[in-house]
Amino acid sequence: MKVGTTVIAAFSMIALIGSGCGHPPPRELPGPAQSGEPRESRDIVANSFFGGVHVTAMVDQCAGRVHLAQGAATINDSCFTGDTNVVLCTDATAANAVECAAGKGKLALVGTGNDLINYARVR
Repeated sequence: MKVGTTVIAAFSMIALIGSGCGHPPPRELPGPAQSGEPRESRDIVANSFFGGVHVTAMVDQCAGRVHLAQGAATINDSCFTGDTNVVLCTDATAANAVECAAGKGKLALVGTGNDLINYARVR
């Protein structure tokens, strides 16, 4: 009887010790980096069974600034794919209204005078 109990205890101990194998280390939580630099919301953290993973995200930048000429400007860029694009435009010179309309391959801006306009395609 003692041999059976010892064997069961040994298998139980092996199962308990082995149950932690194969689990990746805990993910790093968002927050300030260890160097003290702030993190951005697009940070990507990944782990794998075989060790750390290096992931690089390439952000498609479709943003810029332009001076209006007599209250209007057109930006020709293939990142504007049509009138369903969501585009944000702000007047950096003064609190003036800005109209921005995306089209296929272009962004049309209408505002005041020679104001500087910031624009960004969000989606």
